[in-house]
Amino acid sequence: MSFSRLPSFVRNSVVLTTADKDKLAQIGTLPSEDEVDAIRCLPEVLELTNAFIGDESSRDTHLQLKAKEYLDSDDVLMAWKVLLL
Repeated sequence: MSFSRLPSFVRNSVVLTTADKDKLAQIGTLPSEDEVDAIRCLPEVLELTNAFIGDESSRDTHLQLKAKEYLDSDDVLMAWKVLLL
């Protein structure tokens, strides 16, 4: 995927660095809805999604921060799953 084909919420993110976005752009195929749904029950994901019920902006920011942690560990697939929640 090219940088310009990244979803706008990724391209315009102030949380993710250019290097993070470059890593995300290197993935060939985005995870499926089933793959994304499968991580919803992980404790660290549940904590984030439950903590910001009703505050979508804060929720999105914290999900991007969590995705950044995965990118720092070179787990691009997991980062995408978190971003697509």
